[in-house]
Amino acid sequence: MSLDLSKNNASLQNAWKDVLNEKSKTNWALFGYEGQTNSLKVVSTGCEGIEELREDLNSGKIMYAFVKMTDPKTSLDKYVLINWQGEGANTVRKGMCANHLRDIEKFFRGAHLTINARNEDEVEPELIIENLKKGGSEYRFKVKPEIIEPVAPVGTTYQRVNPVKEINSQERDQFWRKEEEEERKRLDEEKKKKQSEIYKLELEIAQREEKETKMREEQTLIRNNTIDQIRQSEKQIAIESGKEFTSKIPEKPVRNSILKSQQIINEVSELSVENNMYNKIDNTSDDENNQFSTIKRSPKDNIKNSPASTPVEKSSSQENKGDVLENVEQITDQQFVDEYIYGLGNPLFRARALYDYQAADDTEISFDPGDIITNIEQVDEGWWQGLAPDGITYGLFPANYVELIEQ
Repeated sequence: MSLDLSKNNASLQNAWKDVLNEKSKTNWALFGYEGQTNSLKVVSTGCEGIEELREDLNSGKIMYAFVKMTDPKTSLDKYVLINWQGEGANTVRKGMCANHLRDIEKFFRGAHLTINARNEDEVEPELIIENLKKGGSEYRFKVKPEIIEPVAPVGTTYQRVNPVKEINSQERDQFWRKEEEEERKRLDEEKKKKQSEIYKLELEIAQREEKETKMREEQTLIRNNTIDQIRQSEKQIAIESGKEFTSKIPEKPVRNSILKSQQIINEVSELSVENNMYNKIDNTSDDENNQFSTIKRSPKDNIKNSPASTPVEKSSSQENKGDVLENVEQITDQQFVDEYIYGLGNPLFRARALYDYQAADDTEISFDPGDIITNIEQVDEGWWQGLAPDGITYGLFPANYVELIEQ
């Protein structure tokens, strides 16, 4: 749509002439649109120069300013037309008003220089004066303003507007090139910002990893010092006792005795299950009248109620296991088997690890030199069982890898 200069024609010309008048103190006039229409109006005028004008410029609107400035070298007055397009102005509105500049220049004649500005930094007096020196003439001239006749209301003489003729293709292309350049700069800034954030994050990760590595090295050093102290203590004890000292890790004892005991215990459990089945058959009539017949018995009761104590007619398979039962009677007399199955050892027995040991399977525990093992049960000469340093795992470990701690 075309620019409407007829509605406020008188006030526009008066403000413009007041700036041109040498006797008037007014040295700038600011013009803008009425709302969302294309009618131009006078926004404000002043006599304090461009510094005062900058206070009235709105970053969200499109405005025009006609300013009188004095050249410091020639002391002559120069006139500047400012095409203000605020950074916050609507993009569509900018496109619609792009072609109005030509009509503005025709109406406000006498300008030595026309500049485009989007922010206050582009309306600095020094910058405008420098541009005047480069492109403006060294003398002032007066131009009689062109009087625009009021446009008659639309009637029978209405002519259809041709957009191709109305739109200045050169200004339009220049406007969109400028918009594309601004968008490209914005994308570049966002890309740099993201790269900066990624670099900062990577730096934080590297610093954290370096700190963790340093802590691990300190822990390893403390551990090595502990091992050295233990070995030094062993060496001192050996020297005082007159024995030869060696820091070599001892051989792991054989677990044959433990494995044999475990095998026998498993056979006992199988026999207990069979005996319960025979007892159930023979005592069916009694259990029918017994309200407590469904109470489950513990594994200890099954061992106590083995065929050696309860008369049951033996089958051929049971007779073949007679030797096993005799061994079971001997094992049940040994306290460590009962403790091995049902207990967690004596909490008063504790030991300090002398060497590093890693469990070979799920029945064993792992520890490092200097670790404390509790709830120890001496189930065998070569193998003991106890609670690992983690306080959770309970299992076997070689007895010659630790030393008991006096209570």
